[in-house]
Amino acid sequence: MLEAEARIATTEASSYLTRLAEQWVHTYSVRYDALTAEVSLPGVELAMTADGDSLSLRLAGLDEEQFEAAKQSVARHVDRVVMRESGVRCAWHQLS
Repeated sequence: MLEAEARIATTEASSYLTRLAEQWVHTYSVRYDALTAEVSLPGVELAMTADGDSLSLRLAGLDEEQFEAAKQSVARHVDRVVMRESGVRCAWHQLS
């Protein structure tokens, strides 16, 4: 299993999580509320959690090519939503 995570320090985590989930709901299977989201991307699962001071993202998959493509795609989406307001970028940390 391939796994990576990213954590974005922000007090707007719930807002960012909701906006990201709403971007994907038209294309992928998405379950979300104000604090958590699960997105089924091709060959990988994305879990997002919002708390008082950060947005945490965890990506897991089996196929390396799909996993790497998802990391890039998710980072682009996150950067578009978050960077415009906070200047923070999505940086993945490989777990396995």
